[in-house]
Amino acid sequence: PTVREDIVVRFIQCVRRKPGVSIQDFRRQWKAYQSKATELAKALNAAGLTFSTTLAVDENLQVMLVRGTAEPYDGVVEFRVSNAPRMIERLEEEPAKGIWQKLRSMQTEFMDLERSSFFFAAEEVVIRR
Repeated sequence: PTVREDIVVRFIQCVRRKPGVSIQDFRRQWKAYQSKATELAKALNAAGLTFSTTLAVDENLQVMLVRGTAEPYDGVVEFRVSNAPRMIERLEEEPAKGIWQKLRSMQTEFMDLERSSFFFAAEEVVIRR
């Protein structure tokens, strides 16, 4: 199925760190990944880019235990684009293509890709303040 061009689409990356990668090392590599992702967002003329890093707090463990959920992701990236088909086309053009290849290489260094999730989602703003 094709994506309508008149809606905002998010490319979301829910990331878990590789076994053996410390939280500190993950966050160091996460910062470098953020820098490279910012380059890509600019090359794609993205409508927005956000990085969220899970807090290392007891409340996250409590939520997991009380609700019976899986462990939280270590980080979440969201690229916002207003024209998803054009974004995908631009990933095949320079400079975006080279930046995207570098990001993919970085992912294999510190992300547990088998336990992470990358996907497109339609944005539906319910409340904006």
